Amino acid sequence: MRFSHVEAFRAVIISGSTTAAARMLHTSQPNVSRSIAQLEKSIGLQLFERMPGKVVPTTDGLTFFNEVQRSFHGLLRLEEAANRIRRFSGGLLRIASIQTLAHGLIPRALKRFTQIYPETIISIHAGHSAAVSQWVDELSCDVGIVSHIYENYGFASEELYSIDGICLMPADHRLANKAVVRPADLADEPFISFAQNDHGRSAVDEVFAKAGIERRITLETPFSTITCALVAQGLGLAIVNPIAGQDYRTMGIVMRPFRPSIKHNARLIYPKGRPENRLVASFVEVLKAVTEEERAALSTPPDKVAP
Repeated sequence: MRFSHVEAFRAVIISGSTTAAARMLHTSQPNVSRSIAQLEKSIGLQLFERMPGKVVPTTDGLTFFNEVQRSFHGLLRLEEAANRIRRFSGGLLRIASIQTLAHGLIPRALKRFTQIYPETIISIHAGHSAAVSQWVDELSCDVGIVSHIYENYGFASEELYSIDGICLMPADHRLANKAVVRPADLADEPFISFAQNDHGRSAVDEVFAKAGIERRITLETPFSTITCALVAQGLGLAIVNPIAGQDYRTMGIVMRPFRPSIKHNARLIYPKGRPENRLVASFVEVLKAVTEEERAALSTPPDKVAP
């Protein structure tokens, strides 16, 4: 059975004659008739009754036509799928991210991404760097964003950003008038800290230890988003990733530079050895663009800083 023979048979049924079918297929009427005869021979069925000037489908012919239609609809679905793949808009994108970015930066990037690729199904997983690393290693996720690389995993990775931490405080706090906040400024302030086992806490502890300043830690939390919400409630000050702080600037809090610098890093990780995924590459491109735009916005804060 040849596809061209089946196509000719379908065209005759749809158009009602071999002449009309020939026009549909941009061929001659004898070619159509020949294709029908060859199809009948190959499948062992009489598909048409030949009458003077016309052909009429037999019962077997109509039954066979129903199966042909199902097959053609399947081909149309395959063609649509190919078009989606060409546009990168079909398929599934599985993203794993640290909580700091999963609540703000990632959704903002996905808003732009889904405008370009609206048919993509997206799955988002959030957790600590260790959990994100495991999900990517197990191939449960296509791309991950972590703050710390674990050497025991063989990931391919690249930097998303390295940015200075800021001091987050209520907008009416006395330190809001300072251009730069230093460890001594926080000596008597209630301080919201990372949890004891958090990877980022040691860097903050080290800065205050070198300055000889003992903080008054009143609250601990492993997540920057919770930290920002606590600051917004006036429960203390904190040193956080400014990208996380961005999401809370409408809640009556402000960000001030903190010195000495405490770096906050994010890296993209990919399963090593996997073929390049065009959908992942497109998402990463959008994520990098949004990240750079937000970093630029941080350099020109909307709230005024006193000299």
